[in-house]
Amino acid sequence: MADAPTNSQLILCLAGAAWFLASVILSIGKPTLRAVSTLASFFGLVLGFAALISHAVTRGSWVPLEDNFEALLWLALLTGCVSIYLQLRKTVGRVDWVLSPIVILLLVSAAVFGKTMPRNYSHGLWMGTHIASVFIGPIAFALAAASGVMYLLLTKRLRNKHTVVDARFGSLERLERITYTAVTIGFALLTIGLITGIARAVSADTRLGQNWFWQPKVLLATAAYVLYALVLHSPINPAFRGRRTAILSIAGFILLLGTIGVVQGMK
Repeated sequence: MADAPTNSQLILCLAGAAWFLASVILSIGKPTLRAVSTLASFFGLVLGFAALISHAVTRGSWVPLEDNFEALLWLALLTGCVSIYLQLRKTVGRVDWVLSPIVILLLVSAAVFGKTMPRNYSHGLWMGTHIASVFIGPIAFALAAASGVMYLLLTKRLRNKHTVVDARFGSLERLERITYTAVTIGFALLTIGLITGIARAVSADTRLGQNWFWQPKVLLATAAYVLYALVLHSPINPAFRGRRTAILSIAGFILLLGTIGVVQGMK
């Protein structure tokens, strides 16, 4: 039986989500509030890590990704770290508009699924590699989706000649480069996740049964894999560059979020 998070850990987790929500609200306001917005994200990150440390102490183990609460929490916090890093570097000034809501969703999901459907993840080389790759890969895909959203917003503003383009959105070339680089990293990790997952299924080291390929999580992950493969071919196929690359990156990440949700909801 998995160790469900305690009430204090849930409070820390949800309080962290509240701080990230405050960060989003502040970032939409005046440019002078950007520093305060980043500070709010930092507070949310601190509370999230406090929940993570408390959960590790309660379990009596510091091995990461041992249960679904911890895995979702790690995914949320590492995504938050990427968001804060980009805010400080000012590479893409508005990327937190997309990444922070993703962090909020993951923190709330960790609290809900960790409490209502706690589950441990089995150990071993194959399973450990599988869990690590499928939970770290989405961090890169989240950045790709965020850059894709920024690309679409900037494209819309550029088409409207009466709209003043905010320089903090970055350039279309930079956004496209960030999207492609992030998808490249995420695709490599997703490939490892699919290979190890298939290896476990073929070796019968899974509860999915003989018809494992038709399981919703496998179909969603495969669909996302195909979309990201198209994104990777965008440099040699002009038909998939620019706006289409951004849309595919967003669609792929939505499929991955659906995959994570299905996995958490499975009995």
